[in-house]
Parts: sequence; structure tokens; C-alpha cells
Amino acid sequence: MLTFRLLLKILQPTSQALQRPFSTNRPFMKAPELKTYAALCTEFYDLEQHYNGVQALVFYLEKAKNAQGPILEPMCGSGRFLIPLLQAGLDAEGFDASPAMLDAFKKKYAHISTQKPPVWQEFVEEFNNNKKYNLIFIPYGSWGLIIQKEAVLKGLTTLARHLAPKGRCILEIETVSSVPKPCGIWRRGVHTRQNGSHLALNTLTSYQEETQLFKAFCRYESIVSGQIEAIEEEIFEQYLYQENELDTLLLAAGFTHFIKYPAYDQSKPVTSDTPIIVYECFVS
Repeated sequence: MLTFRLLLKILQPTSQALQRPFSTNRPFMKAPELKTYAALCTEFYDLEQHYNGVQALVFYLEKAKNAQGPILEPMCGSGRFLIPLLQAGLDAEGFDASPAMLDAFKKKYAHISTQKPPVWQEFVEEFNNNKKYNLIFIPYGSWGLIIQKEAVLKGLTTLARHLAPKGRCILEIETVSSVPKPCGIWRRGVHTRQNGSHLALNTLTSYQEETQLFKAFCRYESIVSGQIEAIEEEIFEQYLYQENELDTLLLAAGFTHFIKYPAYDQSKPVTSDTPIIVYECFVS
């Protein structure tokens, strides 16, 4: 799934004319209710090219090929990683909480297969089946979208329980060192669709150091012939981790050991300035 902290590296600051009141004290989504990642958000996500997308895809595709299968991608979104894995002939499946993301996935999958799409709707912390996986992976910092500590621990426990012997779970987290600067200004990105119409995203962000929550007010505009035809607004929030914060949670959830490194370079150590950390977690 998309994390807006990464997307903001691409969006450009815009004029003050778009500004509107934004309070960081407004109510936010709490699992297992989803009020984000609707239709226009999903479309914008698919039009956006992630700034380290090629490197990430090469990384996860190699991990998946080494694992062989079965492979699970929770929070798979519209299939940015899962579709290439399936095209490579790997035994992979996934789930996501967003119906719009899953609809987009199914449309893409119909172009590569006549089989039933190997995806379903579910939250990570609610996931439960009898299958064990050689690889479970959640890329792009999507894990930070689970903001309640109880849900985080429940989700990690679920992942550990579904890991096969000698399997690995790869989590990619964003840290407090990744906060986009400056916050509190409007940013805007516009994509042109194939039919010539446009899809715009306006964002206004904030970050609370005491809670480690990055928040964004997002307004999506579908623009046809210069006129706004549809609007979606959402409040997005993502938890950003301290350097070693996830370590204790992983052990408490049932993982026995792990390695971690900056994305996507195992030759380098993690420091307090590392913005994105990749964890490879094991159960022995």
C-alpha cells in the first residue's frame, strides 16, 4: 500500500490559496474500520511511480524467488509487488483491507490470468488460516498504518504464527528520521489520465513527536475539461518507529530472531538516522 510520507517526496509545494482549516485533533481511523484508500486514492496510487520502486521490486522479487512459495503479501494494495510475483510464476497470494485497492488488483490480474484472483479482503490483525508461508512480506512502510499498539502486537503474532519452518517475514518500517520537512504546507501532485483528464492530490501534513504520528489531510480531485467532477477527502495517519522500537515487539510476538538493515542494503548498519529499516524475522 501507499504511504504518504514517501509520496510527499514527489509532490510539490503549492500556493496558499488551497489552504483550509486542519486540526490534528480531528478523529482518525481506528482498525478494524477503514476510511482511507478509496477509489480516487487507489487510482492516484496506480498512476504514481514510487521514487525507489524499481529497487524495491528487484529486492522483493529476489527474496520471493529464493523462497519459492507459498508466499503471502498482507496489505498488498493494488498489486504493485504481488502482480509481478504472479507473473514470474510464483505461488503467491495476498489480502488488503481496501475494497478499491482489491478491485484495482483484480482488473490488472484479469490481463494476465483467467484464474480466480488470489486476493481477499482482510485486516492483518484479523487474519487467520491453516496455511504456513515460506515468505510473508509487507513493503513500503505499510506496517506503520497500524497505529494501535494492541493491534500491532496482535498483527505481529499473527504473522509469526503463519510462518513456515525456515520461512521469513520481511517488514519494512519508516522511522522518526523519515519525517518530511517542512510539514504544515500544502503540496500538490497532478497526473494526466490516458483520456486526457486529470487526477490531482492536495495534501497538508503534520507530525506529533510525542505520539510519533505522521498525519495528512488529503483531497483528491478528478478534473475533466478543467472542471472538478469528483472529490475524495480523507485523513491519513502513519506511525513512525524509533530505531530499535520494533525489536522488542517482534520478540514478544513470537519471532525468535531477526536481522535488520537500511532499505535495501544488507551491507550497511542501522543508525538513528536511518529513515527506512528492513527487518527479516524468523521463528525457530
